[in-house]
Amino acid sequence: MGPVLAIAKLLIKEVVRKKDFYVALILLAVVLVYASRMQFYHVENIVRYLLEIGLSLIFVLTIILTVSLAARQVPSELQNRTCQVLLAKPISRAQFLLGKFLGACFAGAVVFFTFYLIFLVVAWTKAGSLSPVLALETAYLFLLNLLVISSMASALSYFLTLSANVTVTLIVYFLISLYGAVLKQYADTHSWFTAIVAKAIYYAFPHFEFFDLRQRFIHGWGPVSFKLLVFLTAYSGLYSSIFLLLGWMGFRKRTL
Repeated sequence: MGPVLAIAKLLIKEVVRKKDFYVALILLAVVLVYASRMQFYHVENIVRYLLEIGLSLIFVLTIILTVSLAARQVPSELQNRTCQVLLAKPISRAQFLLGKFLGACFAGAVVFFTFYLIFLVVAWTKAGSLSPVLALETAYLFLLNLLVISSMASALSYFLTLSANVTVTLIVYFLISLYGAVLKQYADTHSWFTAIVAKAIYYAFPHFEFFDLRQRFIHGWGPVSFKLLVFLTAYSGLYSSIFLLLGWMGFRKRTL
């Protein structure tokens, strides 16, 4: 486990050195502070919608930074010829893959919690009735979301170029997040061929919208059940394992 953690630590240091993180942090802080100072004649619902936009911005920025970090690891290692040096040490390809994946996850979590803490300070200042339990559940489920999206980007990095990987991963993420819930309904109202394709996509791809508690948190709809949290944890672990297995199968046959 030592080599895996050592590789993961390198990725965490990388995100701290990246200018993208600080630019996104400043942008988010400016948006949240500006939104918190806006006056709407004490209309609570408008304030909550602004907070939902701010939380959405946190999710999007974290996803983009995490995907770009996970996707660039293998191409950069191969380009700089450092992959061969790492694997020449007592590090297996499975450990290399797992270390890169965990590093991307940890780095994404650091980015998210930095953004999220700023958001919570602004949110509880502006709308103090937000539920602490839902705040924790929202953060936990988003971390599960990061596990899946990081494993997807990490796996595709062994098959695609950097730009192609980032593009494909983000397209899949946003399309499934926006339209995944209506795929089955779409299948039921169209021809048999379209129905088969829609249902295949519905069951094959992970549903990132399952991990999204933004509206429930902001509008105070009540926490989710413990059983659902357990199910989503297993769901995230299953898809993360599948993606990592696919990445390992491609990487172990690759000539370096």
